[in-house]
Amino acid sequence: MTPPPEPTRRPSSVGGRLLVLLLAPVSALLVAGVVIDYYSSIGPVGTAFDRSLGDVALLVASYVRPGTVETLRRGLPPEVDAALAGSGARRGFALRDANGALLAGDPRLPAAPPAAAGSARSAKPVFGDAVVGGEPVRVAWYDFDLDGRMTRVTVAEAARSRDSPTRALVTATLVVDILQLIAIPLLVILGVRLALKPLLALRDHMAARSARELEPLDAGSVPVEAQTLVESLNALFGRVRAAAESQQKFLADAAHQMRTPLAGIQAQLELLERDVDAAPVRERVHAVGEGIRRLSHTARQLLTLARAEGSATLARDFRPVDLAGLIEETVTAQLDRALAKRIDLGAEAAPATVTGVGWLLREMLNNLVDNALNYTPAGGVVTLRSGVAQDGAFLEVEDDGPGIPDSERPLVTARFHRSPDAPGHGTGLGLAIVNDVAVVHGASLSIGSGASGRGTCVRIVFPAHAAAPA
Repeated sequence: MTPPPEPTRRPSSVGGRLLVLLLAPVSALLVAGVVIDYYSSIGPVGTAFDRSLGDVALLVASYVRPGTVETLRRGLPPEVDAALAGSGARRGFALRDANGALLAGDPRLPAAPPAAAGSARSAKPVFGDAVVGGEPVRVAWYDFDLDGRMTRVTVAEAARSRDSPTRALVTATLVVDILQLIAIPLLVILGVRLALKPLLALRDHMAARSARELEPLDAGSVPVEAQTLVESLNALFGRVRAAAESQQKFLADAAHQMRTPLAGIQAQLELLERDVDAAPVRERVHAVGEGIRRLSHTARQLLTLARAEGSATLARDFRPVDLAGLIEETVTAQLDRALAKRIDLGAEAAPATVTGVGWLLREMLNNLVDNALNYTPAGGVVTLRSGVAQDGAFLEVEDDGPGIPDSERPLVTARFHRSPDAPGHGTGLGLAIVNDVAVVHGASLSIGSGASGRGTCVRIVFPAHAAAPA
């Protein structure tokens, strides 16, 4: 039993990893800071309220003198009354002697502090919590000497009177912390994106770059951490460029080395064929000459096919090409052959310019015309067209020959494919060359019928971005 394939791991993103590594600890620290700020804010607020409550107890004690207890029972001095009123709920007070007997004030207030609060017989008030009338209160106790006797002042305020100021202070602190909790991750995300911007620009540049563009990248536009990668890419581009140039040189040399001897042999055979003394073997010489011509044509097509490979062309080979001028050159070159076969070779060339490899486009058009002249009978018409349509600049070759059956049209661009009923001795490379050249230029190739459904119409449409200014 074949084990199931391992799931493909998705490549991790540098930006995602940075965000995780930065946001996780930063967010944890911010949350911890919010919690710490919350609890650290409550403590100082409570201490401040206790200090204020203790000050009121000291103020009350400062007004107690021998003989003033009866006065305090009847009413409080304005200063003491104002201090007890405070800014929230009114504070209560009680004055007791050493035995806990009430001398003045509210009898409901606790007489003595709890043991945990400490002794009130100190230089400062002590504080504790209690419940008075079913309501939680905060109490301050202060013992002082009155005419040689210990006297205790008790001051209490409702715990709820502290809620609103505490809530306001804590809320303000938490709002600032929460804003930081939101803003800092956003700043981290923005910082990561800005830091990765040169790498993203490099990614977009490489994605938009053609496979034929082998010029070195600018290493100065990327961070130091990515410069080694860019330098390695530049070295790779240099090696690929050198290999492509070497391939181009080899193919050019091979084409020259093959054409020269073949052309020499063909010329000698033509001279021999016209020689009077060669009459007995003229038919054989003619057959050999035809074979040499086919061999020369096949060799040229094979070399053209090899040179039409995308890896054999560089971006610098692409220049503006005038399609109308290309048609004019091709008609001029093929006119004698068309006249010999009594074929009407014409052109309807409207101005159109594309960015491409001139000699490849010339070979492509020559192969289309060669096919048309091969299969169009005497008296037929072959028309070359160029122009600019809505979908881009185009080249078109139409003939009124036998045409290509619908079932064969998807197959005829394959190398060495020939229809079973095709006449002549073709190699099956003509439309393969046309298709490869179209692919190199990013153009689309379509094969249809000619006018009135007769013959063949081959149309090459170049993409809009390939159009060059006239």
